[in-house]
Amino acid sequence: MRYTYKGMVAGLFAASVAAVVLKLNAQTGLLPAVDPIGAAGVLTGTGAVGGWIAFLILGAGVGALFAWLDPDLPGDSLRQRGMILSSLIWAAMALFVMPLAGLGLFGLEHGLTLALAMLAVHLLFGAVLGGTYSWLVLQSAPLRYRHARAAPPHRTR
Repeated sequence: MRYTYKGMVAGLFAASVAAVVLKLNAQTGLLPAVDPIGAAGVLTGTGAVGGWIAFLILGAGVGALFAWLDPDLPGDSLRQRGMILSSLIWAAMALFVMPLAGLGLFGLEHGLTLALAMLAVHLLFGAVLGGTYSWLVLQSAPLRYRHARAAPPHRTR
């Protein structure tokens, strides 16, 4: 619980990056258009601004969850752990939320591309979450512990 606020900041930043990627995709049309920000605004009845706020709060919440679960997640680095957590969130979303939204299991009613695009966005979110959280935790360490110390010179006779 010590680093929960750092997880929230990392989640907020990762959600911002994911939102920018989703908005860029909506403009370019390279992948199927997915608008979770607009959907959040419709679900909350608050419009676009409320959708942005809900999306960012959800990202901060996932960041707090990540900070709490960090010691128990598998993976060699925080970036890997973030990607593992975000892929689990994607699987839960694909199994429960997408069918409720009428997109079918894993969103396959709109083709495999939608499922893979959502997985890619979630993995990006997880990588940014883990990397940002790692950087924030490192910044809270005393300066003498931030840099790897050089090995002492080997003595020879």
